[in-house]
Amino acid sequence: FMQLMEIFLIVGIANFLGGILSILSCFFIKIRYKNAKKIEKGEKASIIIPLKEKRIENIKYFLNQLYKNYEIIVVVDTKEEASLLKNEYGDKIKVKITNFLPTCSGKISALLTGIKEAKGNIYVFADADIKPHKNWLSYLIANLNKNVSTTYRWYFKNPILSTWNAATAAILFYDIFNFAWGGAMAIKKEFFEELEIKKRWENEIVDDLTLTTEVKKRGYKIRFVPQAISEADEEMDIFSWMNKQIVWVKYYFPSLWKLAFFLNTGMRLSNVAGFFILYFHPLIGFLLISPIIFDFIRGWQEYDTFISLMEYEKEKFLPWYFYSIYRPLISFIISYNLFSSAFIREIKWGKRKYIIYKRHVDTIKNES
Repeated sequence: FMQLMEIFLIVGIANFLGGILSILSCFFIKIRYKNAKKIEKGEKASIIIPLKEKRIENIKYFLNQLYKNYEIIVVVDTKEEASLLKNEYGDKIKVKITNFLPTCSGKISALLTGIKEAKGNIYVFADADIKPHKNWLSYLIANLNKNVSTTYRWYFKNPILSTWNAATAAILFYDIFNFAWGGAMAIKKEFFEELEIKKRWENEIVDDLTLTTEVKKRGYKIRFVPQAISEADEEMDIFSWMNKQIVWVKYYFPSLWKLAFFLNTGMRLSNVAGFFILYFHPLIGFLLISPIIFDFIRGWQEYDTFISLMEYEKEKFLPWYFYSIYRPLISFIISYNLFSSAFIREIKWGKRKYIIYKRHVDTIKNES
């Protein structure tokens, strides 16, 4: 029993110190990211948008950018969708119909179709379910340099979804863990071709994590630009959606997934053990459950950090206490996502289902 308590004491100390470190790191993040550059004129950019589920109304946000030199290429699956877009936006955008490839996902097929039509020196890949503010493109391009620049989404309505999103977005502040997010990422055409991303995409399911692996394998960094974070359409089936995000990490970054699974699941189990140990040994019990206490603080800090860097008025956000109250719950939900992802072999994405194994498509099922 004494040996077991010694082990729990070591784990508890690690939990407590980890919580302190996470709290302190937020102060340095604000300093590092507060002065992002912004330009309104530069090289021509081609924004390539695969459009799904008829989110035609969101295209107007891309047309409203203050950056002066860009084109918009929207790629759709059907002639009917192409006609709707042409009727709505006319010659303000280019509209192309996806040339589907059997060896990659529908989204990648759409991106490759758009690339063939792109005239810009910079590729900007974006999802149609975001609503970028007017400086979105200015920030992405100004912080591009040789490397890839990226940002993230934000949900303003659902407190659970928004807090989960804030917790995962916080990872992007750390270069060792961050990734290029396919919802909004920019890369110079020359660098894109140097990395041979087109060739890789032709045999992949996921666009952004494939690009991330190639960039980091060559020793380059990905620049996260929180000022360009954009409002996103709310997800409906949020737990299924959360699981899917973690599944992609599992298949593209297995070592990171294993580390997250071990640390997160281990910490959550130690939290549960801590509640029982409180009765026998209050100090050890407190140390074991301390991450839950720190999560209340961290929820507020994540909210405060993002709200200070993003280009949205404070009134648009949910009140800070939602992020503080829900943050401990989100840690357990992430553990659930990690555990669930270990058993997921089939992913539904758009009108297709993918049976995946070691990052490759084994079977693609088209749904009518």
